[in-house]
Amino acid sequence: MSRLTDPQLRRLAAMLVVASLACSIAAVALHAAAQARSPEVPVFAWSNVALGATWPLAGLVVVRAQPANRCGWLLVATAWISLYQLLGEYSIWNAYVGDLPLSALSDWTSMWGFALYLVVLPLVPMLFPDGRLPSRRWRPFALSLLAAAATVAVCRMVVPGRSDVDPLVTNPIDIPALEVLNYVVLPAALYANLVGIPAAIVAVLLRMRRSVGVERIQLQWLALGGVVVLVSLLLSAIPDMHPAVFAVGLLAVPFAIAVAVVRHRLFDVDVVLGRSVVLVAVLAVVTAGGTWLLLRLDPEVAGTRRGVFLIAALAVAAVLVRAAVQHAVDRWLFPERQSSRLLGRRIAAAMADSAEPQQALRELVAAVRSTMRLPYVAFSAPGGARVASGPRPDHVVALDAVAMGRTVGLLEVGPRREREGFTDQERQVLDESAAQAAMLAYASGLVADVQRSRASIVGAREEERRRLRNDLHDGVGPSLAAIALQADVLATRLADGPHHDEAALIRDRLRQAVAQVRSVSHGLRPPILDQMGLEVALRQLVETVAPMTGEADVHDLADLPAAAEVTAYAVAAEAVTNTVKHSAASTVRLEARRMPGAVVVQVADNGRGLPAHPRAGVGLASMRQRAAEVEGTLEHLSTPGGGTTVRLTIPLPEESR
Repeated sequence: MSRLTDPQLRRLAAMLVVASLACSIAAVALHAAAQARSPEVPVFAWSNVALGATWPLAGLVVVRAQPANRCGWLLVATAWISLYQLLGEYSIWNAYVGDLPLSALSDWTSMWGFALYLVVLPLVPMLFPDGRLPSRRWRPFALSLLAAAATVAVCRMVVPGRSDVDPLVTNPIDIPALEVLNYVVLPAALYANLVGIPAAIVAVLLRMRRSVGVERIQLQWLALGGVVVLVSLLLSAIPDMHPAVFAVGLLAVPFAIAVAVVRHRLFDVDVVLGRSVVLVAVLAVVTAGGTWLLLRLDPEVAGTRRGVFLIAALAVAAVLVRAAVQHAVDRWLFPERQSSRLLGRRIAAAMADSAEPQQALRELVAAVRSTMRLPYVAFSAPGGARVASGPRPDHVVALDAVAMGRTVGLLEVGPRREREGFTDQERQVLDESAAQAAMLAYASGLVADVQRSRASIVGAREEERRRLRNDLHDGVGPSLAAIALQADVLATRLADGPHHDEAALIRDRLRQAVAQVRSVSHGLRPPILDQMGLEVALRQLVETVAPMTGEADVHDLADLPAAAEVTAYAVAAEAVTNTVKHSAASTVRLEARRMPGAVVVQVADNGRGLPAHPRAGVGLASMRQRAAEVEGTLEHLSTPGGGTTVRLTIPLPEESR
């Protein structure tokens, strides 16, 4: 089949479905004709027609969507049951009406043709919807089911005995010596039914619990069909129940598969499935409990008022615990219903723990991706930063992020599979996440505006301080110093005169004014920056750290904005001071250089490194505050091999780059 193209596979599946329908119609007609001629003909096996005529139709729906899907082809293969039923009716005609040619072939086929049941019933749930097993660990089990079905078929081909079609139909290959193989057929069939089918149910439930989106809905429809089949099987076990009840139940599986593939959300399958599972569980518990109590107490109580009272008490208890059982089943089968609340809690925690809106936005994007099990989630704002989690696929779904009445960005979501959409509930969660991201992006924009305004104010302040210091240092200061010298000369000349004390007082006050001007000038801005420049000032920081060894690598720091110079010098000085006081290092190295668009200052030592839980002191807080004032970033890193690195990055305006 791997050599066939998709159109050829679809045509082949359609041909097999048409053949199965023709065989089913022929089987019904042949059975009706046989009953008209002989009233002893047994009841028609409608379950075979239900399986052989409708399950291939569901397989055709799957194959048309995915031509190479193994589950679809396994469903199409049930067309064999229609041929098996037709050959069985042929053998019944031969047994009750009259001899027909090639009846031995039909009798022989009716001995083993049912073995396909042993494969289809457990494997279809395991392979649905994508045609793959839930995991590789299920492969040996699936192979064991195939081996069990093959064993049953091969043994039934040669053992003597009666056919399942009718007791009058026997195996034409009658080898008495092989009758012992019947002891092999029974365990193999029991293994396929009593172990394979429950294991298939477990596989569906586990896969449904792990899956999300469209695949989960498809599995829910299959589980709903399985519940209907199980109920019909239990009803068919009741004495005098018409065998067509089980046949009607078998129709539920192809209908559920068709709905799951064609229209994923045709009905509210979550509610129907959850209530059906709870109903079956409660009925099973009430039936089993009532039977056990009656047999435990007295079998004769079954028809008395006491027995009726016990059953009624069990029914009341079942009604009382139904709500708790329904809640437990819903939480186990549909964990995605908690995704909205879980996502809301994670977003609230991220906003509480984040130091800034941009960090909270990154946490939100990561939370949406992990909670909803998506391959890719990203948020982007025009002219703003882009936050992404996961590799970007070729196809994404974009949601507008609206805050304060305007679109502030886009939330991009990658589907789990190509051309797969999202359910209404998932879309609602994504819309809520987009709204949360929009508010965070809006807040991030406001914070960025405030930071830019503060940086602009700080820059203007430092430029004004530099201008004032230069004016004080070059204008007011020298003028006051000259006046003080003149006052000193005047006081000397009036040493013996009556106005000496007044002249000396004027001289002393002028000297105090000169000292105050010098102090104010130094407070406005470190003097060394204007006297020697930032490069020399940074080098001198590490030249006086004896007995440590100080190293400096400083380049291209001329003509920087005043705010950048002051911040770089202050942070470097604090970092070197911390190294001398706390690091127990033997070497400290200071590097500073102008990079494209920024100035980077780095102080590294080979000391004891950062503690496991560093305590933020006044110095660290001051360094962070100075970096934030100029829109810079400050990092404290552990140096490989021991030690600490403090790295300051200061962005530069366009005219200073």
